Amino acid sequence: MSAPPPPFAEMPKAEIHLHLEGSIDLDTLVAIRARRKKLTSDGERRRLEALYRHAGFVDFLKHFAALCEDLTDAEDFALATTRLSERLGAQRVRYAEVMCSPGIFVRRGIPPKEILDAVTSAGTAAARNGGPRLQWILDSVRQWGPAAFEPLVEHAAAFLPRGVVGVGIGGDESAWKAKDFAMAYREARRLGLRTTAHAGEFSGPESVWEAIEVLQVDRIGHGVRAVEDTTLVGLLAERRIPLECCPTSNIATGIVKDWDAHPIPTLVRADVFVTVGSDDPAMFGTTLLQEWETLHQELGLSQEEVLRVGRNTIEATFLKAEEKKVLLSEFDRSAEHHTS
Repeated sequence: MSAPPPPFAEMPKAEIHLHLEGSIDLDTLVAIRARRKKLTSDGERRRLEALYRHAGFVDFLKHFAALCEDLTDAEDFALATTRLSERLGAQRVRYAEVMCSPGIFVRRGIPPKEILDAVTSAGTAAARNGGPRLQWILDSVRQWGPAAFEPLVEHAAAFLPRGVVGVGIGGDESAWKAKDFAMAYREARRLGLRTTAHAGEFSGPESVWEAIEVLQVDRIGHGVRAVEDTTLVGLLAERRIPLECCPTSNIATGIVKDWDAHPIPTLVRADVFVTVGSDDPAMFGTTLLQEWETLHQELGLSQEEVLRVGRNTIEATFLKAEEKKVLLSEFDRSAEHHTS
């Protein structure tokens, strides 16, 4: 008799590396366009479908930018948030920290406050209707420099009472030195914000070192190229610094050439604090549940290892200690029930 399938679909989950803009699936994009009476013909739908197929990272960036052009007012962001909540709930996600990049849209004349009002209100309403609890991390585009990041910190601090919990930077890791953002990161911590940064994705281990030593982040976005530096791997394990790993994203963007070459199994078995996220799930054709299954089916992690990564993800959240304890207890009870 074959072994029963792992209980991943039944497990309560947390999601901590997830971009709102990259979660907008084709149906939601069509609905957003329909709000402005942009009727989608069969030919137009095929054009939009092409935004979800990428030849590589540059192609992905072009498609991401094209999708963002259709987000033009607060109601678009509210709808994207509501639809995201529904999809997360279907995967038994109990809690998610969602990255949002208002800096992209302020350049198009949409005030950050309008965007943040929309996403926080929509997230709260969805949670009241049984959806997962959503909190927010404001993400800046690194190549726009500290002048774009500094006001983002101020906006995040203003929305701390409404569910914004942190700030981070994504984009081209080689565009600006980490030291150029150090003062703004210190200010974020002073204001009570938590911090993360994309590092060790396209750039090598040195980018992770800088995020740890210069920016002093709480978590590392991606970080898989840390595997190239055994000293760094040891430090990550010793300090239990979470890596927000996104397996499918790494393949889709060409960071890793194939599943056999993926660093996650090595990092997990070196006792690094690996978590799992879906990154831009609609644009990469994945979900958080699929990422759990990928860890098992494509990367060869045992059921116990996948569950440890799932538990790590809850531990790495920016929830308050008591709230985190409740979610961890639910996870442990579910794991015991489904694996006994």
